Amino acid sequence: MRLTRVRLHSKEQLVLFTDLSTMLEAGIPLLETIESLEADAKGGLKKVLGALRAALLNGETLSHAMQQFPKSFDPITINLMRAAEAGGTLEETLQDIVKTIQKEVAFTGSLKVAMIYPAFVMVIFSGIIVMMLTFVVPRVAQVFRTLRTPVPWATRHLIEASTFFMHNWPFIIAGIIVFLVVCGLLIRTYKRAVVQLLLSLPGLRTLGVNIDLARLTRTLALLLRAGVPLDETLLLARHAVRKKSIVAIVYAMQHNMEAGRPLAHGLRKAKNGVPAIFSRSLETAERTGTLERTLQNLSKHFDAQVGESLKAISSLIEPLLILVVGGLVGGLIITVMAPIYSVTSHLQVKK
Repeated sequence: MRLTRVRLHSKEQLVLFTDLSTMLEAGIPLLETIESLEADAKGGLKKVLGALRAALLNGETLSHAMQQFPKSFDPITINLMRAAEAGGTLEETLQDIVKTIQKEVAFTGSLKVAMIYPAFVMVIFSGIIVMMLTFVVPRVAQVFRTLRTPVPWATRHLIEASTFFMHNWPFIIAGIIVFLVVCGLLIRTYKRAVVQLLLSLPGLRTLGVNIDLARLTRTLALLLRAGVPLDETLLLARHAVRKKSIVAIVYAMQHNMEAGRPLAHGLRKAKNGVPAIFSRSLETAERTGTLERTLQNLSKHFDAQVGESLKAISSLIEPLLILVVGGLVGGLIITVMAPIYSVTSHLQVKK
């Protein structure tokens, strides 16, 4: 595998930067720190640390060495490291990077937890469907054939579906597995586009805006704190956001700076769904010279908004799934039992 293709996941990045921060703070030289971490590392992380060690031995800076791994270190992280090395604030910057990755990992974990319950319910529902198609419906169909009685169209189609499943179940299950694998690969390959699509759905747009604003304000504050110039900070901030409306805000802020206007100029009037707290806070921060601190406070505010939205969505998903799954299972049971009840009543009347 070429080194440029090595990818470190968020948790691996968190381990790397946490260990770097801890060992440097303890007074261990950078090269010895990298060598110690490499000795205990495995997989892609070991390859990354080996390349970083070799680059340091050749006299390169750590930030320059990180450029070999575009899939592991984004431009924001690399520029943060470059600014920290130039300003002698490497330990503080590493701590800031650790906090940022921790927030991203916590957010991803919250999303996964929110999806566990729906996935579990769908697995249970699929098991119920398979059980009905393989055990219940065939026996009911046999009763109808024995009595030679007409059945409603819904029950008839359910019996046909059961027959088709019984005769082709290996191919159906294989097809479902292939479909799930392909979907998983597509989601991993086009993760950014999939997330953007989901957060553009009605009811999730506000969540998407708050997620991007939290990332934007956190990234801007982090870069400014590390000593990155404002023009480079705005240029790099585009990599932190996904929604086109928020990217347009970054472009507008950059254009305002180049034109000598306040960063928040025109943002309040823009029809992009940006909360007033964002534009008003920027205006006040520029007047009072507290831009970095205000951006940090804004990132905390939007992080809290995202957390509340995720909790609300999670609490809403559970009853909705119960209603949907209960309705579907109830419909299947009625489709099977109603004709049986009708036939039984008819036979009792004849007696």
